[in-house]
Amino acid sequence: MRICTKSVRAWMQLLLSLFVVVAMLAACAPAAEPTTAPEQPPAEVEQPTEPPAVETEPAPAEEAKTVTVWGFVWTADWLDAIAPQFEAEHPGVKVKVERFEYDPYQDMVLTTLASGEGVPDVVTLDPMWAGDLIRGETVLPLDKATTELNVGDFVPGGWNLYAWQGVQYGVPLDLDFNLLFYRKDVYEAAMQTLGMTEFPTNTEDYLKLADQVVKDTGKPAVIIYQGDYYAWYQSFLAPMGGNLINEAGTEYIFNDAKGIEALQLYADVANQYKVGKLWDFDTDGDPMVALSGGDVMGVMHGSWFATEIASGAPDMAGQWAIAPVPWGATGRPNDAATGGACLSIPANAAEPDLAWEFIKFSMTPENQVEYFKIVAGVPSLKTSWGDPAFDEVNEYFGIPLGRSVADWSLRAVPMQLPSMEVSDLIGEAITKATLGEATPQEALDEAVNLAPPLE
Repeated sequence: MRICTKSVRAWMQLLLSLFVVVAMLAACAPAAEPTTAPEQPPAEVEQPTEPPAVETEPAPAEEAKTVTVWGFVWTADWLDAIAPQFEAEHPGVKVKVERFEYDPYQDMVLTTLASGEGVPDVVTLDPMWAGDLIRGETVLPLDKATTELNVGDFVPGGWNLYAWQGVQYGVPLDLDFNLLFYRKDVYEAAMQTLGMTEFPTNTEDYLKLADQVVKDTGKPAVIIYQGDYYAWYQSFLAPMGGNLINEAGTEYIFNDAKGIEALQLYADVANQYKVGKLWDFDTDGDPMVALSGGDVMGVMHGSWFATEIASGAPDMAGQWAIAPVPWGATGRPNDAATGGACLSIPANAAEPDLAWEFIKFSMTPENQVEYFKIVAGVPSLKTSWGDPAFDEVNEYFGIPLGRSVADWSLRAVPMQLPSMEVSDLIGEAITKATLGEATPQEALDEAVNLAPPLE
């Protein structure tokens, strides 16, 4: 079959026209969106920042603590002297020392500690009234005393003074035991008359010497204090082998044979041998007047009396001497019983831990030397005795008084601590026996029968 050429040309022309139109339309159309995202500049990376500070209240400073310490007379002066160093070693701690005179202090301590209100953290005690406080559980057992202090550094008589039934209730400060203060010039003249080369150390020899003193001077050789439980116990009962309380601490035994013998001798020195002056403060007044006036030639007191007589009779320097009390047999194991102050912690103390730290601090050799210098009492802490202060010669007596008392203390036993009521009962028994109102046995039996039971 044949195709017509004219029709083909017409059809081709039409297609060409359509192509041109499409091309023109395409050229006029907007460009298509790209199919991939255009590159963006790198984002700025945010650096980590510190979390905003939380505003908090500053921690409050630790509240300052106060350790309240009670002391009487010169002991308080010593406490004042050592307190600043304790404060320096314990930042934030203040030491408040409260000072009292002896007589009102005794009543206040007994009343306050018994009530448990307003008590100090550290209290200075005296053996005259410590027994009531210990047995009444108004002071704390010092459980750390035997582990944080070296017991062997203390004179046994001092350390054991404040132990009760195996428990320690106080740490001793000084040693207070009776010594014989005597007129050196008078006694030495009498010794020469008798051919004695050493001062007597037993009852028999002393009575001979005292009798010669009375013959030479017409004056009593020694004062015997009326009704003085302390003097009788320290100077007669203890060196003659007696005790107030049995070893178990359950009953009073001062009315046994040794107690009766000791009270008989106490009375006989004045009444039978007539070498002692039975001194009653109410009728005889201040014995210092008689001692300084040459009316009595001797007296028994603790070493603290050295200061008293030096100030009471300053013109008699060199005329007085000191010796251990002579009562008892030759070769006896001790010469006296010792008392002495101690530091304890009341049961209701606000700061018992700091109180113990203060007591421990007070027991360094350096602080105990300071005690000796201020109070004049020889410390129970033997490691303090190496200080040169103990070898200084006392101008009034002409001897190294501190060294002498320290040596004598090694022959002193600890006092046992009765109640105040019992010490008063013993004082009454002494008065009755010395005045002849009862025999020593009757007087002591009555005191034991009236004594409250030991707890």
